[in-house]
Amino acid sequence: MNRAVTDTILRLEQFIPTVDDALAVPHEAGEFMHAMILASGAKRGVEIGTSYGYSGLWIASALAENGGTLVTIDHDARKSEAAQAYFEAAGLANCVDLRTGEASDVIASSSGPIDFVLNDADKENCIRYVELLADKLGDRAVVLTDNTVDLADQLADFVTWVRRRGDFYSMGLTVGNGMELSVRLSAPRDG
Repeated sequence: MNRAVTDTILRLEQFIPTVDDALAVPHEAGEFMHAMILASGAKRGVEIGTSYGYSGLWIASALAENGGTLVTIDHDARKSEAAQAYFEAAGLANCVDLRTGEASDVIASSSGPIDFVLNDADKENCIRYVELLADKLGDRAVVLTDNTVDLADQLADFVTWVRRRGDFYSMGLTVGNGMELSVRLSAPRDG
């Protein structure tokens, strides 16, 4: 990870505690995602829930190292504007496609194959987001759903649902606020 990225991450880590609407993964979760993306060779990522761009910095920097790109989605234009400035400061703007709008609409208009997803927006729609993404995911694509420990009650139905699907292998991780790691076992084939 280059100095511009690490400096920008540190700036955001200092900024996040000063506001009450910065929804960010903990540092260790960022490191975990970064390492996972590097190890898997993932090139196309989607982040649902940009906020101020903290997790996006970790994800985009790893995807960039792999020669890839990130589509990140948030409904709040003010946060998107701030996140864009952080991506620019980190030198990652050329590999980040920041979209402001409803996640369902953006996902529906996206194409695949997608290699990595951070599912970290409104918890009541986590199932819907994965349903919309399922046919766009490549073989062995990873979907990480955040907050499965600290918001366990809100995500209990999601965890049960994803673990029952035959096309994912899914398990819980105690990294950060808890994450459900779901690996796409097979993707539909044309012809």
